[in-house]
Amino acid sequence: MLRIHEVTKKFVPHEFIRSLGKETLTDVKLGDQVEKIVTVLFTDIRDFTTLSEKMTPEENFHFVSSFNARLGPVIRSNNGFINQYLGDSIMAIFPENPEDALRAAVGMQKAVHELNEERKEIGLPSIRAGIGMHTGSLIMGITGDEFRMDAATISDTVNTAARIESLTKYYKSPLLLSDHTLQYLNGQDNFHFRHLGSVRLKGKNNLLSIIECINGFDELQLERKLQTLSLFGNAMNSYHDQQFENALQLFQSVLTNDPDDMTANHFLTNTKKYLREGVPKNWTGAEEMISK
Repeated sequence: MLRIHEVTKKFVPHEFIRSLGKETLTDVKLGDQVEKIVTVLFTDIRDFTTLSEKMTPEENFHFVSSFNARLGPVIRSNNGFINQYLGDSIMAIFPENPEDALRAAVGMQKAVHELNEERKEIGLPSIRAGIGMHTGSLIMGITGDEFRMDAATISDTVNTAARIESLTKYYKSPLLLSDHTLQYLNGQDNFHFRHLGSVRLKGKNNLLSIIECINGFDELQLERKLQTLSLFGNAMNSYHDQQFENALQLFQSVLTNDPDDMTANHFLTNTKKYLREGVPKNWTGAEEMISK
């Protein structure tokens, strides 16, 4: 019986079962549910389709498995649990302080750096991963019917976290979080943030503030971003105040000191566009996302 219990924990996280007030999977029943404030994290391998086209199905499976094997322990060691493996993506839940999720995200970035060093030694290309997180209410429960039950999560928090992860491609940043996560975060002083402004996700009415956490960059990149942190903040203030000439100079200064700052380059490109074409009359700086 103990053996069966240990095996079932690998398919349904014990943390999920305990959140329902149960100790083992045999204790749960259809309709059991609980609502909690949690932080949901999504990570995704960038350009996976391009990578996978160069591999056989067996190589693809091994690649994804090795990627997940690197990141899974980082999540668990920071008080999170993996809710789903979604091919080249992972969905994780952190039931306590969002600081757990941020520590895990930074650790995951470092794990990817280490994996890339190993891939470089055998002549394989580097991989990149985007991580997004959002904090909010989530219902965890048992759904299905009497013949087939499943552990499910139901909440817009999940959808929003997934959307934020997709914004890592847009902003060219590896780690993004919402202002909701920042509000619930107890240990803000343990991290370094850059505020990127607001977005309106497709199908949403309310704006969502997006923040970048820079702690997971490698040592050289982190040093450069810390040196330009206030400069970047001033550039963003000028950008949102429509002082585009000043923003142009400030973003260029950031990139002079940190040529690899792709997020600064994103806003520099936008700034040049607005200087050239102008902005709509009611422009507020908020980004309107037209796709999911």
